[in-house]
Amino acid sequence: MPSQTFNNLAEEKKQRIFGAIYTELQRVPFPEMSINQVIKNADIPRGSFYQYFENKDDAFDYFITESSKKIKECVITRVSEMHGDIFEIAESIFEEMSKAAKEQSKLGIIHHVMPYVDIKKLDPFSNYIANMDSGKRLRLCSTLGIGKLNIKSEEELTDILGIIEALFQSALPQILSGAGDIGEITEKFKRRLNIIKKATVREDI
Repeated sequence: MPSQTFNNLAEEKKQRIFGAIYTELQRVPFPEMSINQVIKNADIPRGSFYQYFENKDDAFDYFITESSKKIKECVITRVSEMHGDIFEIAESIFEEMSKAAKEQSKLGIIHHVMPYVDIKKLDPFSNYIANMDSGKRLRLCSTLGIGKLNIKSEEELTDILGIIEALFQSALPQILSGAGDIGEITEKFKRRLNIIKKATVREDI
């Protein structure tokens, strides 16, 4: 992971370095990623790179971690926009990722990155409520509309999120790798999500 020196940088510079790695991974797969090219893209001295990262693997791990944060920020935005409907949130995020997989401008980086990363690190529901203290966990349960679901505890809500997470982990690699028809994969995802919704949403709401 990045050094404390990197963590102390201004946010603008951090994002410039993130963008430099992104640009390089659009050009080539991760094993071929050039530190020299990242340095050139970011407009930083070579010595600075090694003050920030131990090596290329370290920079790649930072890129994946930062990408995961951006995805989770998207989830938080969806929670607010959709009033905590976890099923609408999941469907919306999946459709957004499917759309990205269809865009020619994003295909390169998807194919250059995905074979070298654990899908769990990018999954929008992975560790979503992990490491939360009890107060934050209860607020999240409230936000996600625990009263609308046929469940009795926050642990059961965690289980539902885990099942939705499993759907993502099953379908996303197929979409991001181009291994199947995106339309068919998306329809299967929605169908399975709807089965979970029917089994968990209270009929008296």
